Amino acid sequence: MNSYLNKRLFNQAKNSNARIILPENDMRIDKAKDYLLSNNFNIINLDREKIDYYIDFISKFKFTQNWTKDMIREYLDDPIHLSCTMLACNDADCVVAGAITSTSKIIRTAIRIVGIDKKSKWVSSMFLMVNPNNDKIYAFCDCAVIPEPDIEQLVYIAIESSKMYHLLTNQAPKVAFLSFSTLGSASHYRVDKVRNATKKFIKKYPNVLCDGEVQLDAAIIPEISSKKIANSRINGDANVLVFPNLDAGNIGYKIAQRMGGYEALGPLLQGLKKTVHDLSRGCSVDDVINIASIASIQSNYYANI
Repeated sequence: MNSYLNKRLFNQAKNSNARIILPENDMRIDKAKDYLLSNNFNIINLDREKIDYYIDFISKFKFTQNWTKDMIREYLDDPIHLSCTMLACNDADCVVAGAITSTSKIIRTAIRIVGIDKKSKWVSSMFLMVNPNNDKIYAFCDCAVIPEPDIEQLVYIAIESSKMYHLLTNQAPKVAFLSFSTLGSASHYRVDKVRNATKKFIKKYPNVLCDGEVQLDAAIIPEISSKKIANSRINGDANVLVFPNLDAGNIGYKIAQRMGGYEALGPLLQGLKKTVHDLSRGCSVDDVINIASIASIQSNYYANI
């Protein structure tokens, strides 16, 4: 936990008393569990004593309508499936997994068992990108879930990421809808999509500052913003960066992480009924601790609204 943000999140999470499941069998997970438990986090184990109850719960889902009890029991032998079932049954508050499990399986299981929040239409994601040298913090979104977001999905990704950014940083979100064009400097159907998403976002959320369509340098560097964008609402100080597609988002966060030295916290999943967060399979012990802290804070917040 090198940054001020990570330390603050950790200390805030200790007071949440959220019941966290870290279901995977991996040395990094084991070390993170030991550290979290030694700091009074509420880490709970998979509960196989209630397996008959969970079997009955899963048997009511459409995807198991032709399954026998033995088939469901075998399905719940998988720790990812069982942990999400416990979460759906209110026997846990959050699940953090992905150290040895693919993102696709984490998301598929969470959607299937935990479900999408009734206020949402999609599951999306964001990374919290932290510069350990100066504590500059960005939200990069969506970098893990929706391959080719349409206009409505870009608007949704932007507002959900703005809410998460504010919750975790206490800073006002300033959104940039990224493109290879800045205010018409290029013509392309991809540019049109980003431009129209920006217009829709401003109309729907007039109190959230945003610019778009905008190139990355104009979004985050004030001197370039002043040259490229007249009457900018964020003046090169964006902190929520909305990428036009999954290619750009995934490549972008990994460049910032591996070449720029940023800490990448995520992918943080958005739009589920309860808190499930994914881990990169290249995660460190500190990454697990950080994501568990974020999951605790988020689940505690949603439990009290």
